[in-house]
Amino acid sequence: MECRNQRAKVRAERIKKNGGSHTSAEWKSLLASSPTCAVCGRSWAVIPPRPDPRYKHPWTKGHKTPIYHGGSDDISNIQAECYECNFRKNAGALSRAPVGPAKSVQQLKMEINMPVAQERISRRFSFVLNNGTEVFPVQMKRRETGTIAFRISAGGTVGNTLEASEEVDEETMVRKVLEEGFAVRCKSLDGNTNGLYKHGHRSVREVRRNAT
Repeated sequence: MECRNQRAKVRAERIKKNGGSHTSAEWKSLLASSPTCAVCGRSWAVIPPRPDPRYKHPWTKGHKTPIYHGGSDDISNIQAECYECNFRKNAGALSRAPVGPAKSVQQLKMEINMPVAQERISRRFSFVLNNGTEVFPVQMKRRETGTIAFRISAGGTVGNTLEASEEVDEETMVRKVLEEGFAVRCKSLDGNTNGLYKHGHRSVREVRRNAT
């Protein structure tokens, strides 16, 4: 709690220094006209529930130019972001001092979207594990050839090896995993959980199909 309070104080000081303000009515009006996350473009309905059940909505108040990069708290610098994009963007921000000139909105958006592009996650469906962790199919890059594809396997004792796997596109992956029972390499959005999973696997609680 003390650490959280300290972060809040640091953030409040930066907001005061940067200037700008907005009203609750301005934020509600902006949110009402924002059906999707301003960063990743997903609609609110397809974003997984927040891990903390105290928070009922997937949206958060984000700054186009982050506070720690000199952005103001004016409504013109505010946008509706999903909690995943906002948390990824702000991870460690309060512990870093700004270096060099403030970055443009386009530069920041490129940096924010970079981890998602590098992970190459498919959101067509996900597996919810018994411990509540949600993992998504993820494309893998083969070092020898640079090939990037979804890696699926029919299973078996050597199903986790490259030799026993198939490298396929997203449509093939979805069909073989959901209709033919193949396993696929998956990863959680925070990167802490990864492995080969399939419907019916002992660690999989449910399959969550998302709108395309």
